[in-house]
Order: sequence, then structure tokens, then C-alpha cells
Amino acid sequence: MPPLLSVQGLTTVFDTSAHGRLTAVDDVSFSLNAGQSLSIVGESGCGKSVTSLSIMRLIPSPPGKITQGKILFEGKNLLPLSEKEMQQIRGNAISMIFQEPMTSLNPVFKIGEQIAEVVRLHDGLGKKQALDRAIELLHQVGIPSPAQRAKEFPHQLSGGMRQRVVIAMALACSPQLIIADEPTTALDVTIQGQILDLMHKLAEDTGTALLLITHDLGVVAENADDVLVMYGGRVVEQASTTELFEKPLHPYTQGLMKSIPTIPKKGTPLHKGLLETIPGVVAPLYAQPTGCRFHERCKHVFDKCKLTEPPLFSPNGSREVRCWLYE
Repeated sequence: MPPLLSVQGLTTVFDTSAHGRLTAVDDVSFSLNAGQSLSIVGESGCGKSVTSLSIMRLIPSPPGKITQGKILFEGKNLLPLSEKEMQQIRGNAISMIFQEPMTSLNPVFKIGEQIAEVVRLHDGLGKKQALDRAIELLHQVGIPSPAQRAKEFPHQLSGGMRQRVVIAMALACSPQLIIADEPTTALDVTIQGQILDLMHKLAEDTGTALLLITHDLGVVAENADDVLVMYGGRVVEQASTTELFEKPLHPYTQGLMKSIPTIPKKGTPLHKGLLETIPGVVAPLYAQPTGCRFHERCKHVFDKCKLTEPPLFSPNGSREVRCWLYE
């Protein structure tokens, strides 16, 4: 059975006046099956969000442009489709949850009206039926007194409530795929946990596939079946969540893991001193190093790393890593 989503060799560029053409996503490939959850992780600027926006065909053009690759959804390539055809897919078959709910919600329309608009456009429901469906969705995502909340404006709700509203909008048409782009970044830790648990439960209950974009490896451990690690617009490691946390292979992934504070087991001494960090900073798109893009920050670097970029190797057949150590 073919995957629900198959991204093949995706390359997205931006034309700039200062630095010419910059490649934000470079030859990225991965697949996602129905009911599966995949997380894309990496530091800010690694290409996570641009990848998700490319899948939705929401890259602003100009200056952005998808120059290579295929995005196959249920076997159909999304790239040649017209904007009108994409509008039928967005929100209906593929939904997206953005980082900041206040930028996703219109401040001058009531919550219920905004959710109802989605089902009216895609499912053809009448005004009363659509509003009833909106109230049902608000109840489904755990908002108390949903009929009352439907009459309120976004500014009257807390950050956590607004994010639940955005999730309700994403679920409105029972999509086959939900893309969540750092959906908990603007929320406090307690609310983060509630929102992630909610998304995971809803995905399990409905059989919806989930593509989760994050920089938080703690979020990945609890909410993803597989992980894609990106650096400098490239995939540097791909593995199941279990494999990645048991034995990260790429030096960048290892650095990410070691920078996470952990609670020691009972009877073991507390960690003293500073947490381990990855030296240096992510190179800007206009100044990417030759060879391996991570070599300037890598403690395992040798001459070949500086000259030639490694391909993706499969050291045990079930995972991939872009590093000459595994040639």
C-alpha cells in the first residue's frame, strides 16, 4: 500500500536582492503512512517550517519557489495543481496548525463563525448546521461551555483555549493529514502537555496522520512514531523514535540529545556544572560551508567532511544518517 504522503527530493528556494538565490530546503525526502505520526526536528532556520509550508503550497511567490521534487498525496502530485484545486485540499484533506493561534484567527469574527466557515466551504452545510458542528468540535477539543465560547472573540480566550480552537478548525473536515508547526511554542509547559495529549488522542481516535514540526525533543519522545532530523535545509538523520533515543548516530543529533536536562535516577548524584552544548551557530543560508554543513561545529570532523558533502547512509537498513563516519 503506498504511503499517504510521499515527499521526494523537495527543494525550495528564495530569491533575495542581497544574496541572490538561497536554498532553504535542499533535496528533502520522506514518507508518512495513514495513522502514523512523524516529527521533524532541528534548530531554528533548519528548514522545518519551509518544508511544511511547501507541502501545503503556501510558500509566498515571489520570493519563494519550489524548484525540484514531488509531493505525492494519496499518489497525486500536488505541485502541478492549480490554486483552486489546492484550496479544495487545504483544510479538507490536509490541515495545518500554526505556531501562534492569534495569527491564525481573525480578531473581528467570533470563534464559532470562524470554525463554521470551514465546514460551510468544504462540506456545504447550512449556517445553523455549520454552527452546531463548530460547537461540537469545541466540545471535542475540551473547551468548557462550548456554546458560550462559540459566541466569543479570540481576544477573550487564553492562549491554550485559542490553540484548542485552531485544532478544532484543523479537525473540522476530518482531514487525513494534520501538519502541526510548533503548535505549543507560545504556551506554558502545563498547557503544552494538555495540547499535545489532545492532538495525539484525536489523531489516534480518527486515524489521522500527524506531521509534527518542533525543536523540542521531549515533545518528540511522547508524540511521534518516527523522527526526521534536519540541519541546514538537509535531512541528516531519519529513524524510528525508539532507535533515535536509544542510539542517535549523527553528531548533530547526539549534540541535541546531550543538551537536554535530565532528572537523575534515585540514588545517583545530581549533574553538576553546565549542560553540554553544540559549539558555534547555525550558518546562514548565504554562507553555508562546503562539504558537510555541520563540519564547522562537529567534534568528529576530518578532511573529507570539509570537502565533500556525505550522502545518506543506511548503517543497519532501517534508518538513515548523513555522515562520513558511517560510510
